[in-house]
This record gives sequence, C-alpha cells and structure tokens, in this order.
Amino acid sequence: MSRHRGRAMLVLLAIVTYNSWLLWRLNGDPRALSGYLSELAAQDQPYQWLFRLGDLLAAAVFAVIAVLGRRGWGRWIGPRAAQVSAALLVVAVGTVADAVFNLPCAESRDAVCAAAPSLVRRVHEASSTVVSISMLVLIGLVALGWWERERWSGRVRATAGLGVVVAALLFSSTVAPKLAPGTQGAVQIIQVVLCSAWIGLLAWRLEDEDEGQQVRDG
Repeated sequence: MSRHRGRAMLVLLAIVTYNSWLLWRLNGDPRALSGYLSELAAQDQPYQWLFRLGDLLAAAVFAVIAVLGRRGWGRWIGPRAAQVSAALLVVAVGTVADAVFNLPCAESRDAVCAAAPSLVRRVHEASSTVVSISMLVLIGLVALGWWERERWSGRVRATAGLGVVVAALLFSSTVAPKLAPGTQGAVQIIQVVLCSAWIGLLAWRLEDEDEGQQVRDG
C-alpha cells in the first residue's frame, strides 16, 4: 500500500468509525438522537454492541494516528508534534473507557434509571470529560505550534476558531438537558463531525520519516 493510500485509509477510518451514530435507525426508536449519542451504546439498547464497537475501532485508529504523528507531524506542526500525539492518545484511551463503561440505560428516555445512583455512569461521565478536554487541548496545541512559528497566520486563526466552536458545542451539550431538552444529540452530532474531520486532517498530514528527509535534502 502506498503512503498516499495509507493516509487516505486512516482518514476514512477515523471519520467512519467515530460517526457510528449514522446507524441510529437500527435502534428502532425515532427519539434515539434526542439524547446524548452515547445513549445509543447504553446497556439496555438494541445493537449497543455495534455502537460500542464503533468507539473501540475509532480509539484504535486514533492511537495509530497518534503514534505515527509523533514523528510524522514534525515538519507540519514543529516541536509540539509529540505533545499533539500525546493528547490524541489520551483521546483514544478515553474513548475506550467510554465504550467499556457504557451507560446503563438511555437516560434521556428513562427517568427512573437516570435518577438511580450508578458508579458506572460516573466513570463514563469522567471518561467523556477527559475525551472532551483532550480534544480541545489537541486543537489548541496544533494552533500553538503554528503560532510559535508564524504568529497570527490564517491557519492559526482558523484552528483557534475551531477550538472555540468545539468548546461552545461541548458547553451547549452539557446544559442542553436543562435548557433545551432533546437537543443535546443534534449538538453532539455537529461536535463529533467536526472533531472526526479534524482528526482526519491530522491523519492526512502524516509524513513518513523518509519522505521528510527527501524534502529536507531537496
């Protein structure tokens, strides 16, 4: 497989696996996307194993991209490449925890279950928070790496803007159950699409070490 095809495959896998919510109709409930997307993988939901598998596969793809990116992003991001790699690895680990410690039920549609104490729910919420924060750190580190080399260039501003948008979406999905119940799913869809596209871009910009040496040697 050529380097170009390998990168294209990673891009495709990152986007497809992280957007398993597109199969939501398998759930059979027309309200399935009114709650958090992780409710599709809740223990009491049909095909929960499929959505959990999607998250596990996404985490594996993210980990591969992160490992390759430690050296492969050197020319693109600069010295921050190792930190970006570490942040993406944390996203991968948190995504695994999300899948392993899945919600006991679709809480937006089961008030009794939502009110019952659950240690697993707390672990799931904690891992989701880790994923969210790490994703913002990931975006911020790329913007910082570019800013250190070129200050406020167009791509620095665009990346910083993406970080602001993702942060706003994360906040909106957190308060949605109280302020606008039933909208958290739609908000999360936008967030997941943006984040998977961003990780896809990171995969596309991977550079083989030999390829980078050829560029440097002219």
